[in-house]
Amino acid sequence: MPLARLRVAAAVGVGTLAVSALLAVTHIAPADLDASGATEGVLKALTRADAGSRIDLRVGDVVAVRLAENPGTGFGWSTESTSGDALRLVESEYLPAAGGRVGGSGERSLSFRAVATGNVELRLKLWREWEGDTSIVDRFAATVRIVRRTPQKKQ
Repeated sequence: MPLARLRVAAAVGVGTLAVSALLAVTHIAPADLDASGATEGVLKALTRADAGSRIDLRVGDVVAVRLAENPGTGFGWSTESTSGDALRLVESEYLPAAGGRVGGSGERSLSFRAVATGNVELRLKLWREWEGDTSIVDRFAATVRIVRRTPQKKQ
């Protein structure tokens, strides 16, 4: 296969992976539908720029945190603390950069579903798990306020 066609095939494959990841994160389970078939949950996305921020969610909403990661270095993002059971990790997925070469960087997407009311300090760490906490090189934190979902009035 000529090099140009190989590059196009790789780019298409990476694009398909990214779309699949987005669809997986936004997958709506039957339990997230109200009686009319409308979705209850909302997807919110956080990036490095949102570090230290405060966001509001309703029970059932999903927040996805996307942070730069290069797994070839051995460092990976993981949950450090969600200070309680109100947020549940539902997916952690590596998304290679467009034209992703082996050993290249990309993003880690960690998705959390709000399952109970409360105030949560969502904290993530970039580390080499097998080396323990002394290997932490970066952290991400955001405060999440989760409130009860209010029923929508039927018209």
